[in-house]
Amino acid sequence: MNRILRSGVARFIALAVCLAALGGYLLSQLFLEVNVSSVKRSVQLLEIEEYLDDAAIGLGRQIQEWKDMLLRANDSALYTKHQQGFKESSIAVQYALMKAKTDIFDIGMETADIDQLIAEHKSLLTEYMQAHTGLNPHEVDSRNKVDRKVLGIDRALQERIVQLKSAISEYAKQQLARAPQTQGDRAIMVGLLGAVSLMLMAGLGFVFAYRMRVS
Repeated sequence: MNRILRSGVARFIALAVCLAALGGYLLSQLFLEVNVSSVKRSVQLLEIEEYLDDAAIGLGRQIQEWKDMLLRANDSALYTKHQQGFKESSIAVQYALMKAKTDIFDIGMETADIDQLIAEHKSLLTEYMQAHTGLNPHEVDSRNKVDRKVLGIDRALQERIVQLKSAISEYAKQQLARAPQTQGDRAIMVGLLGAVSLMLMAGLGFVFAYRMRVS
């Protein structure tokens, strides 16, 4: 009888340990997934801000290259240099905005605002190109007229890029502020796991005791 009792106790303890280990493993995996997801989200929010910074810088360079291109319109080499600079900076703006959109989409945020920025920049380039058709490199007045056609048209886009970056930054702060709440939720989950484990072990203990009594 004692041998049977010891064997039963051993089986009960082994089963309880296995249940506790399984619960701990599943909980640790859940925490790991939450941590990885949280870290990835934080990194992507930072990347979005950096891409928007790159877009703002690229737009500023685009504007400067345009002005330099008009000022050097009578110098073929310098004109070509700044024209190329204008094209490259325009591509850089589009690239930065598209990369920001990818990260925004990946973290589940709405892309309407960034889509609008991308569309506005493309429209802006169209206006620059239309104005450029009226350029006569040998006439100073022609250069001034072309520049006046696009004077200030990029200001709204610059402001919207800054506004979106501020919104992203504010969202990132809100995510950080939620960290203590997340920690509290984890503590509750640990407590629930402990309670469930105790209930299971109590139930197993009751069944084991009943079986031993019957036998």
